[in-house]
Amino acid sequence: MAATVFAGISAVSSIVGGIFGSRSASRANREAKKAQERQQALLNEQAKIQNEYNERKFEVDRENYDKRTQYQFETALQDWRIKTQIRAIQERVDAEKYAMNVENSSKNLTFNRLSEQQGLTREQLAIEDARTENAFQRQDLLVAQLEAEGKASLGQAGRVRSKTLQSDIAQIGRDIAVIDAGIAGEIKESTLNMFDISLGRFAADARVEASRMIRPVRLPEIPAPTKAPEPIWLEPMKVLPGLAAPAQQQSVMAPLISGIGGAASSLASVNWGGAQQTYKPPTIGQNSGYVPGFGGTFGPNYGIPGG
Repeated sequence: MAATVFAGISAVSSIVGGIFGSRSASRANREAKKAQERQQALLNEQAKIQNEYNERKFEVDRENYDKRTQYQFETALQDWRIKTQIRAIQERVDAEKYAMNVENSSKNLTFNRLSEQQGLTREQLAIEDARTENAFQRQDLLVAQLEAEGKASLGQAGRVRSKTLQSDIAQIGRDIAVIDAGIAGEIKESTLNMFDISLGRFAADARVEASRMIRPVRLPEIPAPTKAPEPIWLEPMKVLPGLAAPAQQQSVMAPLISGIGGAASSLASVNWGGAQQTYKPPTIGQNSGYVPGFGGTFGPNYGIPGG
């Protein structure tokens, strides 16, 4: 009888243990599932934050590029305007310098021409003066010759008279020759001087022409700045959230099956033939929960005799 009781208790304990094990496994499964869901939510939030950051960074990069490009374009445009103004000033200055050079060259050429004319006129006047002086000298000599001839005609006659006249005429002839030679030398010198004057003008004119500026030409246009072409922008790739590790699920049936198996094993060891001779159906309320040998109640009274 006691063996039967103990087998029943062991069977009940196995079943109760299986129930508690099943509940514990179910609770552990729920906690593991919640932990997985919390981890997945965290991974989703991290992916969301990363995507928001990538999108914002993409917008900021585009904005910074636009600002930098605009600044560079405005700077280049300002530099182009300044260079264009400098170019216009340079062209105006070159034109004014050329005009002044042309004017100075014309003045210098005029001065050279007038200087040549002045020098040539001076030499021509000198020649005329020399010729005039020569004419007066020749005239004086001719007068002297006539006076000598007149004196000779009034003086001694004959051979002495003829010799004296010849001597005087010869002297006058020599004097005229000297005078003619002097005027010829002066004319030759003046001719050479006029040649030097003309040569000097030619050299002065050559120097003026050498100092002439080349006519300035219009400077090439400075190309206006242009904006760089808009680059091709690639949207940032979306970051997909990682997957949380799957929750480790425990079998809720294993404890029940184990409990039932244990109970079946305990009950299988009972000699149900001997037990049927003394077994009585339980009466509820009689010796409620009393188990012999345990000194107290165990549970509801199922009519098990208390030996």
